[in-house]
Amino acid sequence: VYGAAGETEADVYTVTYDDNGATGGTVPTDTGNYVTGDVVTTKTNSGTLVRTSFVFSGWNTAADGSGINYPVSTPFAMGGADLTLYARWIAA
Repeated sequence: VYGAAGETEADVYTVTYDDNGATGGTVPTDTGNYVTGDVVTTKTNSGTLVRTSFVFSGWNTAADGSGINYPVSTPFAMGGADLTLYARWIAA
């Protein structure tokens, strides 16, 4: 069963985390499979990502920070596509 009527296995989406230039640590892993509308909570910096001269500040939907910002542990509704969240870095 994949949720709403008519959804198939092809309608299952994932969330992937990208270190976005980190110099150490590891990105969290989300092993969930989601359908459109599922509530997903962003992961914490559990792998202690670091980047020289920057401070980790959550996640963003665009590598250059121009997308939607998500602080850690923030719930959001899954859209209709796989999602990559990039580490958000603020100059120290």
